Amino acid sequence: LKLLLRIFPPGGGGGGVCRAADDGEGRTPATRQFELFTSCEPCAMCLGATLWSGVSRIVCGATKHHAQSIGFDEGPVFDASYGHLESCGVEVCRGVMSEEAAVVLRRYGATGLIYNRE
Repeated sequence: LKLLLRIFPPGGGGGGVCRAADDGEGRTPATRQFELFTSCEPCAMCLGATLWSGVSRIVCGATKHHAQSIGFDEGPVFDASYGHLESCGVEVCRGVMSEEAAVVLRRYGATGLIYNRE
């Protein structure tokens, strides 16, 4: 597997991979070639972009609930959303170093820009 190494802001990893990857036409599980490691489970938009981008594996740290606790609105993401990715050939690993990732996310929430705050 080709490992794509990039740094994206919280909540933006899936979209970044989509921009960095091919246009995704004709992708099948056999042609998926990217791994995405992200500090937090993706929002609804990034989850969709992950499917289109050719990602073969996604590894997530903090949870949707951690992101929402600092003010992010992650949208309608459900366990079935991840099941759909898996049925399309994307390996999903959630909760990897979740508590450590949540600490980093809380630090970001204290000092960083949250896109949906008024």
